[in-house]
Amino acid sequence: MENSGVRRRPVQRRSIERVERILDACAGLLDEVGFDALTTAEVARRARVPAATVYQFFDGKPGMMRALALRNLDLLLVRLRRRAAAEHDLTWRRAAEIVLEETAGMRRTVPGFTVVDFADTRPGGASFLPAGQTQEGGDILAERLYAFAIDEAGLPPLRDPLRAMRLAIEAAGVALRLAFQHSRDGDPAMLAHGRTLLTAYLDRLERD
Repeated sequence: MENSGVRRRPVQRRSIERVERILDACAGLLDEVGFDALTTAEVARRARVPAATVYQFFDGKPGMMRALALRNLDLLLVRLRRRAAAEHDLTWRRAAEIVLEETAGMRRTVPGFTVVDFADTRPGGASFLPAGQTQEGGDILAERLYAFAIDEAGLPPLRDPLRAMRLAIEAAGVALRLAFQHSRDGDPAMLAHGRTLLTAYLDRLERD
């Protein structure tokens, strides 16, 4: 079960809109002041809700981070579905290119993404999902990406899939961090190196 950080899931439209405003405010403030300086009080002020409303829906600051990370993951999957629908004879090699392209695009355009991307859906994040919440130690990012690849994109199963996904995700994360370290738009050459690394690895796995 995913620990989303949400204390109470909104049902009514008005509550859903409040939760989205809170997350939008949180993401915007992460870009402006960073993780350490962000406060729930300022999030509430920016979202135009009472501070108590934040705690009504979220388990404080860590809860907002988890919810924002999961929302980012949902957004990535929406983007991947659109890309996969336009592809013919999709391969793991091509899928790796698409994931890297879409994640780089999110770093450029999605508020708060450079501070909290998908980190809190993986073991080792600043306020990560507790181990044991899901199979294989709670690596929701690896699990959901693999499920999408198999169940929706129609890619062939991999041997030892979660280890393979974890390694690919870590490699992509390093490439993206280096590419955006000194460039807001990302260093194209470093992204190309990352693409070479990922595609060679997944191409080999698909042929094994």
